[in-house]
Amino acid sequence: MSNIQIKSLEEKQQVISSVLKGRITKTEAANTLGCKTQTIYNYIHKVTREGIDALFDKRGGNNRKLSARQEKDLVDIKEKGRWRSARKAIELTDIKAVGIRQIQKIWVKHGLNRENVERLKPLVRFVAKYPNELWQADIQGKMFLPHIGEAYLILVIDDHSRFILGGKWFSNQTQMNVFRVWYHCLFTWGLPKKMLQDKGSQYKANARYGQSGEYAQSTYQFYARVLGIELIFAHRAQTKGKVERFFRFIQRDFVRENTDVRSFEELNRKFFSWQIKYNEEFAHSGIGMNGRTPAEVYQPSERRKPKQELQELLTITIRRLVYRDSTISLFGKRYRVPNEFITARIWVRIRGETVRIESMGRVVYKFRLKA
Repeated sequence: MSNIQIKSLEEKQQVISSVLKGRITKTEAANTLGCKTQTIYNYIHKVTREGIDALFDKRGGNNRKLSARQEKDLVDIKEKGRWRSARKAIELTDIKAVGIRQIQKIWVKHGLNRENVERLKPLVRFVAKYPNELWQADIQGKMFLPHIGEAYLILVIDDHSRFILGGKWFSNQTQMNVFRVWYHCLFTWGLPKKMLQDKGSQYKANARYGQSGEYAQSTYQFYARVLGIELIFAHRAQTKGKVERFFRFIQRDFVRENTDVRSFEELNRKFFSWQIKYNEEFAHSGIGMNGRTPAEVYQPSERRKPKQELQELLTITIRRLVYRDSTISLFGKRYRVPNEFITARIWVRIRGETVRIESMGRVVYKFRLKA
């Protein structure tokens, strides 16, 4: 216990003893200790019941006062090593009666809270050497728009040129929605050499092995392997720095200007227009850009497959039961189909945004997937 605390306790005991002996009044005692008269009554009650030692403050916590010398020591520690944390300051000064938050407040008071410390290991920024060497794919976390609710942006950009290859807003972040955006990119721009994404379940299977005992893989992983695209899974967000920073830019430049949209169709229509404007007009100053726009730097990939072959390859075929209300369930949403299929199990073929129901080798019904 510090000298300040001992003196305070002794003074409190002397004053209360004087009150009990009738030497001073309760009002005089309150003035001497700088407290209310009711507090003096409380002290007297405690001493009468438990003795004079009951005046010792047994409360815990770190909100204790520091001496001027201790505060100066904490400031000096920070000034000599701007990288030091509050925890390290406690260790170096051996001041135990203070918490981390209190030290941080002291540093804020002395203007020592905003310091950009030079990194011992500098950040290594990279850029792909040429267009389509590396695409980056990611999902912008849940945002709430007043009229349509929760919204997720699934985006793919070219690392070299920062060109937006494809992007669309959805009400959820399912594996199928990721595949829909990817399908559009592959069909429009060709095949990349590599893809960079995180380890989310939309991109990478969580299980090590499937039910068959074979190595588990997501739909995304399966088609990437078939197409000869190398997948790189980021271990931390900084690896996907370009697309993460781009998401912040989208929030500032697009989302805040379009919070009044009434449907996902309207939101995606406006985003498509914004995407074209960005690709064509936004001049970049990043590595290798030299003030050029993404459209000036990007070139479609030379790695392509014939359209018919790619279309067949990327077609997803699944079987669904038609409910009694003449609907089927696809990826958490209901779709109406002809009444003639009620209670039947039908084969559904998905190509990008279009769903086809086939019977006897011909298409009998088709519709588009919802956002």
